[in-house]
Amino acid sequence: MNRANLVSSLRQIQVLANDCLKEVGESDVASSRTPKSSATSGEVPRNTLPKRILELRNKEFFKVPRTAREVQEKLQSSYPCDVDRIAMALLRLNERKELRKASKVVDGKKQVAYAW
Repeated sequence: MNRANLVSSLRQIQVLANDCLKEVGESDVASSRTPKSSATSGEVPRNTLPKRILELRNKEFFKVPRTAREVQEKLQSSYPCDVDRIAMALLRLNERKELRKASKVVDGKKQVAYAW
C-alpha cells in the first residue's frame, strides 16, 4: 500500500469514527485529542496567581514565613484577589514542594504561614 492510499484510508476511518462518536454524544475525535498547551508543557501560564507567588518566592519574599493575608497585601496592587484564593494557591504550591509550610504567631494566635 502506498502513502496516498494509506492517507486516504486513514481519513475515511477518521470520518467514520467522528460520525459514530456524534451519534453517542461525544465530540470530534480530533478536538478531544488535542493537548492543552499549559497542561502538557508543565509550565504555569504567565499571569496566573501561582506564577506571581513564585515570582515573589524568587525575589526572596518568603525568606521569612508569610501568611496568606501578607501575600495578598503584597500582590494587591498588581493582582487583586480574595485571601481564600491565595490560601489555596499557597497550599497547592506546598503540595508541589515549591513552598514549605511553617507557622507564625499573629495577634497571639498561631497561623499557617509559608516560607522558602
